[in-house]
Amino acid sequence: MTKRTYFIIISLLVALDIATGFWYIAGHINSDGNSDIFDSDHDEVTLADTISSQSTPDRYEMVENNAYFVSTMPAIAGNMRTYFASIKRIKSKVPTEINGRTDVETLMAAVAEKAFPNSHGSLQAGIQMFLKTPSFNVKNLAYKVLDTAPTITAKYGNVQGVRIYPIFTSRSYLVMAIAITSYNGTNTSEKQYFVNYNRSTHTVLHRHDILAEGTDEKVLELVNQKIGVLVDEASMPLHSASRLSPEIYLRSKGIFFVYQPGEVADATEGVIEIFVPFKSLQEHLTPSFRGLVVENADYCELKPLAFNPE
Repeated sequence: MTKRTYFIIISLLVALDIATGFWYIAGHINSDGNSDIFDSDHDEVTLADTISSQSTPDRYEMVENNAYFVSTMPAIAGNMRTYFASIKRIKSKVPTEINGRTDVETLMAAVAEKAFPNSHGSLQAGIQMFLKTPSFNVKNLAYKVLDTAPTITAKYGNVQGVRIYPIFTSRSYLVMAIAITSYNGTNTSEKQYFVNYNRSTHTVLHRHDILAEGTDEKVLELVNQKIGVLVDEASMPLHSASRLSPEIYLRSKGIFFVYQPGEVADATEGVIEIFVPFKSLQEHLTPSFRGLVVENADYCELKPLAFNPE
């Protein structure tokens, strides 16, 4: 096999990035409409419309690194096409300054915990650990490090990618996305994770900061109602969620509940995002978060970060 096969695999990963973007856009077209955040006659809505912008533009740093590995011996003696190969890819766009402050360690620790669970809260440590450790399709292989990309072939090739980037920002909160893609020689898959960040208090917004205690069952009902609408009206191949997703991310008018492949649809359908508007969630939000929503403005939806073909 030539490097053409490798380019095909990378193209598949790029296509997955693009497909995720289209799914993201489609979900918002169908679900995140122009309705008021809360009831139109609510006094706080008028207040939200009159608050002047006080936020400062954020600053970001873009980093991209690749690591290449190949087994020292082919799986089949004399067959050059059976060397095991591993490619590790990392691309990140992370803030160095948020709302005028450069102390972003709390956000970076939360991102690291989701992108690299064994990083002990250090994003740089997680990245370095990821890049120095190959992922082969079999265990305990002797290997060597390469300066250029090895040939990726079916069964023997493995490509792992991590992308970290902002997906949405506003006066009140910033949302960071973590997309982890994997090709194991046969299948390509992706998982997505999110960190919601309060730009005013410079703290991470966990689910319990957003949804009031004891409301999970009621919110799950809303999620399943939306799934039912998507099945009936858009013919999406979904089934009811058995639990409220731990992964959520904020938008201007509601919350996306993110289900990993296989949770509410066949795994081949990929990541599923279910949007529920704040208007429906109003009584289930914590008072502090509800106030954050009321004061929010200056919304900016950002494009997903994608790998470039080598």
